[in-house]
Amino acid sequence: MEIEFRPATEDDLELMMAWRSHPDLYENFYIQDKELDWETHIEWWEGRTNRRDWIIVLQENDRWRDVGNVSLSDLDTDCPEVGIYIGEVSSWGKGVATKAVEFALSWLRTQDYSETHARILKHNDASQRVFEKIGFEHAGLARDGEYMYVYTIEETEN
Repeated sequence: MEIEFRPATEDDLELMMAWRSHPDLYENFYIQDKELDWETHIEWWEGRTNRRDWIIVLQENDRWRDVGNVSLSDLDTDCPEVGIYIGEVSSWGKGVATKAVEFALSWLRTQDYSETHARILKHNDASQRVFEKIGFEHAGLARDGEYMYVYTIEETEN
């Protein structure tokens, strides 16, 4: 299994909407509690500021396919937020999310950020395990029903 990342584009909107409309996925989103409609999805895309989004591309059995999204938001602050979802449910539990978060941390490191955070719903045990395994520390509550995790980005040796 190999994983790569490419910038998300407008051409990815239909696939991202399909992923974000899956109930097993959106049950772990703070601001979404039902399938998306196209206008809401377009408003989200067009309203994105101070963020980067990448599509996670997975290779298995000599075939490449898009399986999820990793994002960094609040890039105009000292502590951007990492967000991730694996839209292809069959790819859950294969280490894809871990590699995506590590990719986001690597990108932040190249941009000289020293800290990042993630907000994870209390019932999302799988995401909590991913972020804790990487070294994020539980830092209490973020919003109602959501935990805050923080990570100190250390410089790599040249």
